[in-house]
Amino acid sequence: MEESARDLISSRNSQYTGFEVTSLIEQEIALTLDQIDRLRSVQTYQNRSLCRVECYVDTELMQMEERAPQYSPYRFPEREKFQQRLFGIEAERRKNSMIYEDKMQNLQRKLLSLMQKHEQLNLRNSLGKLEQRVE
Repeated sequence: MEESARDLISSRNSQYTGFEVTSLIEQEIALTLDQIDRLRSVQTYQNRSLCRVECYVDTELMQMEERAPQYSPYRFPEREKFQQRLFGIEAERRKNSMIYEDKMQNLQRKLLSLMQKHEQLNLRNSLGKLEQRVE
């Protein structure tokens, strides 16, 4: 669906027709595609950021475990603190994933609706032009 919307917009750029209803819908389609692209880039940035933090905490945890004496208790408070941070990172990742999916579904639903409206208007315009030729 996104691919066909991108094809439509790329062909529109070469055939700008002013302020017709189809042109306005095409502009909305372009805006929706831009929003989808920006949402994907934000999601990628957030995932990379969470991964960096996770790697940092994992590294700190491993270094702490190497420094801990053999006879220290397994439930060392500092170790638990790092594990809680890892659980927090995982929870944040799940929350971000759910928000991303929700927003992406809404944008894709909007894009589908706009594409359907555009097709209907193009079909009506084509039928109107065909009727004019017949008369």
